Amino acid sequence: MSAPMGITLLVVTSSPGGSYSNWWCSLFNADLALSVTMTAISTVLSTIMLPLNLLLYSQFVYDADVTSKLDWEALFVSLIVVLSAITLGLYCSSRFDSEGFKQNVNMLGNISGIALVVFSVLLSGSDDEAGLWSRSSTFYIGVAAPCVLGLIVANIITSQYQLRKPERVTVSIECCYQNVGIATSVALTMFKGNELAEAMGVPLYYGMVEALVLGIYCVIAWKAGWTKAPINENFMTVLTTSYELTSPEYEIVV
Repeated sequence: MSAPMGITLLVVTSSPGGSYSNWWCSLFNADLALSVTMTAISTVLSTIMLPLNLLLYSQFVYDADVTSKLDWEALFVSLIVVLSAITLGLYCSSRFDSEGFKQNVNMLGNISGIALVVFSVLLSGSDDEAGLWSRSSTFYIGVAAPCVLGLIVANIITSQYQLRKPERVTVSIECCYQNVGIATSVALTMFKGNELAEAMGVPLYYGMVEALVLGIYCVIAWKAGWTKAPINENFMTVLTTSYELTSPEYEIVV
């Protein structure tokens, strides 16, 4: 795997989950409170661990010429922008108690997310040799492996420690889902030309893999009785109903 792809993959796997991991937990009725807590902690820790992981692993994999050319200023600028946006979002959510405001902001966030995906597609396909679907098997297996292995290992560890089943689902989602927006921002500021096209394909493909893997996993977890939603309930009802406070397993005993 080339340096632009490898560096970007390191950024992807070192990034926090972001709000969409909370969305997956909410949609399929895992433990939402645990998801929000894990996202907040991982976001704060990422300011230290992301640069540290990038420096540590890039030195092991690539030579000194590659690591010396890393644009650390661009990396920290991207991190600051993302963390500032998250902090501002949390502040506005608590400050403005208006349903209309929250709906409009949520719509704006979804539009921005779609625009980012479209932008990534255009840039990753800007070079014929670096097109998303014209790469070696190493790229597809290497980028997908952290997502799949993270999900498997998280399930094994949480089951070993006998966490409640919705908590197992939440931890697995948080370990599998990464905020690819950070890696996209970093790639845009650190690489140019053909290297940029190579790098942009990593968060784009990883995002596709995690959406597919998590979708399948969450449906299986629901049908296996690992979420708070009834296993015999209609699928659309499960997606549109919150069982956060109605699950018998989580009733408060007075």
